[in-house]
Amino acid sequence: MHGPEYFHQFQSRIRAPDPIEQIPAMTTPIFAARAMDVNNSTVSGNIQAINLLLEQGGVTKPPAQSDTETNSPDISEHVVLVHGDLGTGERIQTALLQRSIESTPWNHMQHVIFIPGLFHLKMACADAIWRCFLHPSSAREDGTSLMRDVAQLHPRETGIFGTNPNFRRMHVLISHARICQCLDCWRVYIIKKNPNITSLDDFASS
Repeated sequence: MHGPEYFHQFQSRIRAPDPIEQIPAMTTPIFAARAMDVNNSTVSGNIQAINLLLEQGGVTKPPAQSDTETNSPDISEHVVLVHGDLGTGERIQTALLQRSIESTPWNHMQHVIFIPGLFHLKMACADAIWRCFLHPSSAREDGTSLMRDVAQLHPRETGIFGTNPNFRRMHVLISHARICQCLDCWRVYIIKKNPNITSLDDFASS
């Protein structure tokens, strides 16, 4: 809970927002995969890892393309979501590009859809915010720039944020700047409703 102390008493009344298009919760089975001796730093290693994981789950090459009998289900109308870091994503995209010339859906890995892990997605977003709103000198000139927030929140670290901040610093900055901007929006709204009030503290004590 942020803002003047007076508003903290209402925290228990804040409920979760009403869902609009809620996805129903479903229990899905989880199977532990065995260790694999593959080199995940290469494209071929990632292809091998995906095939081995599918094989452990009972999914192999379709019977029509296999030299041996198999009970593998047909996944030609389905996709397999593959999670990993950004480096894994780049190698999988390269693999899909290389395999695109193959003649069958299985051989060109049509079923593989890469989804980055949430942590790595947050890292990429934080890096994009830094490259767009902090690193360029032109992005710091506006009075509403993110660097002005840095000057208020971290006055001794403006140089660090302008050159090469780590993820932890960017994550904290984004969280605090968002909170401050939300509170400032409330301040502007309240002043429009009652010009005699100039701050949230004044509103809390009124």
